[in-house]
Order: sequence, then structure tokens, then C-alpha cells
Amino acid sequence: MTTNTRRRNNPAISQALFQAAERVMTTEGFSELTVDGLVNEVGTSRPAFYRRYRSIARLALDVILKRYPDAPSSNTGSLRSDLLALQRNDVAMMTSPLLMHNLPALLEAMRTDEAIRQSYLDRFIAPRRRNVADVLAAAIGRGEIAAKNVDSEYICDLLFDPLLSRILLPTQLPVTDVIARQTVTTVLKELGVAKAGQA
Repeated sequence: MTTNTRRRNNPAISQALFQAAERVMTTEGFSELTVDGLVNEVGTSRPAFYRRYRSIARLALDVILKRYPDAPSSNTGSLRSDLLALQRNDVAMMTSPLLMHNLPALLEAMRTDEAIRQSYLDRFIAPRRRNVADVLAAAIGRGEIAAKNVDSEYICDLLFDPLLSRILLPTQLPVTDVIARQTVTTVLKELGVAKAGQA
């Protein structure tokens, strides 16, 4: 193996860049995340960075995907409890400094970078929507809801869109357990559950 190959594959540099990026993203946000800042902190070079990442946005998305590699599922035997568990997980994730300080800028980057957009959809959004679909399918199997009432994609929108709008828009509205419970109640009403009640 040549010296150049060893340098290109040096995992210590990759890890150092990742850790530096995560620190900046968590404490300062995407606007302060720059290639020059990272390589100066790590003690490497711009070519070393670009051998690993095509852009700073791709590194930022990698940090988020590795921090949240899984979309926790729920199987409590109750539609309400399952939906509330999913919502509470998403509220905790969306209100983390990592997401709050970086997601708006990353969504903007996705407008011009198809690879980032597809990775975000495939690895971040799709697993969470599948979890909701699985919860709904289980509820149909238990007889809690009728299959004809279920549009799983619309239900996903009812659950996630209010969280996203409060993170992205300057409303100053909180993203707390209250909104988790409210969105679940809205979904139960949409599904025709007789007693939506309070979770």
C-alpha cells in the first residue's frame, strides 16, 4: 500500500473530522460549519476533506444519520400507545440541538443536491413512515380501526408535519409532549376511533 493510499484511508482523520463536525453542529449550528474550520481544527487539509465528502452538507447529514441510525418502532398492543411512543421519540429527536441547529439549512441544501435529498429520504424519513404504517397495520389486525379508513401516508403527514413546521418556521411555538399528544388525538379522530381521549 502506498503512502497516498494510507493517507486517503486513514480512519483517524475521518473520525476526527466527524467528531469536529458533530461538535460544531451541536454547539454552533450549520452556519458555522466550514471546511476550513474543520481541517484547521483537525490538522489536515482541504484535499483530505474532499476525498471523504463532496460537500460540507454531506458530512452534516452523515453526522445526523449516525446519531439517529434507527427509527424506534413500537408494539404495545394499543394504537394510541404505539402512536404516542413514535411521536415522543420524534419530539425528542427534533428538539435535540443537533436537529434544531442544522435541519433547516440541510433541507435547503437538499434542493440542489439530489444525493443528499435521496439519502435523507431513504435513511431518515422512510423508516419513520414505515413504522407508522406498521402500527396502523397492526391496529387493523387487532380490529381497532377499519382498513378502509386508513391512508397511511396522510397519517404520517398529520403526525410529522406539525413538528417540522414548528422547527422550521419562526413561530416560537413549543415542540413538547403536548404537541405529541395533540397530534395523536388528531390522528385517532381522522381514523374514526370513537374515543380519542387524552393520552
